[in-house]
Amino acid sequence: MTAAASSSVAGRKLVAHRQAAIANVLGAVLQSAGASPEDIGHIHAHGLSTHSCDIDEAAAIHGVFGGRSRRAPVAAAKSFFGNLGAGAGMVELIASLLAMKHGQLFPTLNYETPDPKCPIHVVADGNAAAGESFVNVSVTPQGQASAVLVRRF
Repeated sequence: MTAAASSSVAGRKLVAHRQAAIANVLGAVLQSAGASPEDIGHIHAHGLSTHSCDIDEAAAIHGVFGGRSRRAPVAAAKSFFGNLGAGAGMVELIASLLAMKHGQLFPTLNYETPDPKCPIHVVADGNAAAGESFVNVSVTPQGQASAVLVRRF
């Protein structure tokens, strides 16, 4: 089963508000799928590895998933291949499907020291179960965001 959502948030003079756009799509994709944050096995972050984008994305993830009884594992395949532009979302979707098939998440390369401004559980060592579902997030610098939720049948 899959569900998808998209959002675009920009303020005056078209200044992007990525955090709001990401939070919108995370909430909307959960609602569309009839799922709760507890139902999600892992989150595949956009994971651009820029200071501002990572803080915005982590804040949005924490805002939606922070109330879980167990922190959601977050992975970012861009750490392996960099930013593939418009193709990145599809490659990340495939990476999460393979992780779910094999039951194990891949590590987020070069992640060594957690940033206190990013209160999420980034999988650094690949030692986390992928779960039976995931949400894949994509975002643009212009404040456009999308998310797809995939669950095993």
